Amino acid sequence: MTPALLLHLSGMQFWGGPKGGTTRTSHPHPTRSGITGLLAAAQGRPRGSDLTDLDHLTHTIRIDRPGQRLLDFHTVGGGQPKHETAPTAEGGRRGNALVFRDWYLHDAAFTIAVTGPNTLINDLAEALRDPVYPPHLGRRACRPDTPVLITTTNNPDTALNDLPLHRNAPRTGDTVPVAFLHEHPPTPTTPHTRTIDDAPLAGRTWTTRRIWETTRHLPTTRCAGLGTTYLNALTTYRTS
Repeated sequence: MTPALLLHLSGMQFWGGPKGGTTRTSHPHPTRSGITGLLAAAQGRPRGSDLTDLDHLTHTIRIDRPGQRLLDFHTVGGGQPKHETAPTAEGGRRGNALVFRDWYLHDAAFTIAVTGPNTLINDLAEALRDPVYPPHLGRRACRPDTPVLITTTNNPDTALNDLPLHRNAPRTGDTVPVAFLHEHPPTPTTPHTRTIDDAPLAGRTWTTRRIWETTRHLPTTRCAGLGTTYLNALTTYRTS
């Protein structure tokens, strides 16, 4: 048996991308650092806390909907006298507005199995049911549009196959291709797909990890639609 949390993350999202500059992008899926932060916030851990126990967790992400990129503009220091505008690297003031371009992830949905030690999984599940700090999807402005915690399980791989898909069913066909992201190779011979710089370290720094992407063809009957239709299907799954 493998104790696991089953999570669902949908809504406007922003998952870390390269730092610096006035154009900031999001990774196309939840990052390890982002999920770690969400879980730590639910437990009420202050910024800078030791999170090494969360390193023992393993994430498997099912991409229900990949979503689309959405560009947002915002400015800093506009309409202010020069001495109140944004500072420069040389210690002066810009004298005009600083324009930022942020690429968010819009209309995406992910179902995630987080596996780990039984005691830690139970503690995290309790925290997600009554979080100290409300969950957000990468940024505080990005609130989930469904409950984050679905349930706990001892068979996460089967659950990821059986859980309702947060998408509309196609007009034709008996199955739909669904992408899965793994932190470990699904089989000994599966080559890793790419690397990503998102594994958290002390001091708000990150290190690189590998990702293995696979595709499963799930029955179209798993497609539960959007909004209330999806939530009703999720409720039925949980109570059954």
